[in-house]
Amino acid sequence: MNSRLAANSRLAASRGEVSVRLSGLTIIALLAGVLGGPRPAAAQVTAADSAAVLVATAGDFEERGELEVARALYEEIVRRYPDTPGAALARARLGGLGAPAGAVPAGLGQGGVLQDQRGDTEFRVWSTLYGLWLGGVAVPMLADATSSESHGVGLLLGGPVGYLAGRVFSRSLSVGRSRTISWAGTWGTWQGAGWAHALNLGADPDCEYCDPDEQDAVTAAVAGGLTGIVTAALLARDTSEGTAAATYLGSLWGTWFGLGGAVTLDLDDDAMWASTLLVGNAGLIAGALAGSRFDLSSRRAHMISLGGLIGGFGGVGIALITKPDSDSGAFAIPLAASLAGLGLGVLLTPEDDGAPEGESSAAGAASGSLSPALLNWSDGGRLEVGLPLPFATTVVDPRRNGQRHTAWNVPLVSLRF
Repeated sequence: MNSRLAANSRLAASRGEVSVRLSGLTIIALLAGVLGGPRPAAAQVTAADSAAVLVATAGDFEERGELEVARALYEEIVRRYPDTPGAALARARLGGLGAPAGAVPAGLGQGGVLQDQRGDTEFRVWSTLYGLWLGGVAVPMLADATSSESHGVGLLLGGPVGYLAGRVFSRSLSVGRSRTISWAGTWGTWQGAGWAHALNLGADPDCEYCDPDEQDAVTAAVAGGLTGIVTAALLARDTSEGTAAATYLGSLWGTWFGLGGAVTLDLDDDAMWASTLLVGNAGLIAGALAGSRFDLSSRRAHMISLGGLIGGFGGVGIALITKPDSDSGAFAIPLAASLAGLGLGVLLTPEDDGAPEGESSAAGAASGSLSPALLNWSDGGRLEVGLPLPFATTVVDPRRNGQRHTAWNVPLVSLRF
């Protein structure tokens, strides 16, 4: 197979064809299509057969000097078909391309299983920002430092310390757990500062409109953030991306409804703070329960939230046009419209909307049977337009003594009954 591909390459060169270097986007589409799961046409094709075809293709790229393409193909072979002879050969070829002999490619765990490193990266970014907040703002204020130098030193130390702490704890974090812990830290910080204002911590009891003591407010914020981090680390062990998204989106919507409801009911400042914080917590719990109970995908959670956002801004537009006489009326319209938008988002987004957890929508779209066609019609009568990405199938040619070759397919119409 390898020799045949190499011969074809030399024949094309002899005819004067121009070799075009594949762009990064083309390579990604090629890998996603080829490795999305070859389909049998005239005979059942095994994983070993698919791996052998791809090893031959990668070898052809390697011979032509396209080393990055070859390396990407070899790594995908190890990931998709870890127990095949082709994967063993791919590992050996990776050693020849500069990877340590017998080493697992970057991003792959033992056995060639792909490890999603987004959680690791996202948590390090968040921990760095949290370290900058603690070192550059919170700690100097708690220490009652008045010089700018103390804040400068805190910023110099806080970022690296936060990054190193995140690096220590992030390696075993999934995407869902990473986002849950980071949001718990952010949410706890907001809750601590908010309750300090709601309860007027450290304020003069004889002053009706005084703000809480600054140090007390910062102390509450730091305590809330650390409490949120520890609590989420202990409880959120198997949190999916969808549950994490539903949790933080639910908390944001709860905060909005708490604030808008307090303004609509014309509550005083302390009651407004309490309403905003309590309803926000209720939204966080409701989002977490809904995400886990209904197994929401991250995409569907965001699409539902998008419906609420569209409805809310539509309500703002209506309020600007009608010009209600009071703040209560001005807030009531967007509140009702955003609630209606969330409801429509729940009804209009299908339960299977989005890619499986841990898989990007582009990869899911290009993976074999999941590849969308240009026009997609389901048995419910719903017509959708998709992005028809090419995918590969291994077919047997009876005219050539059963020789197998790879054929490319571009789906145009998909009908499901």
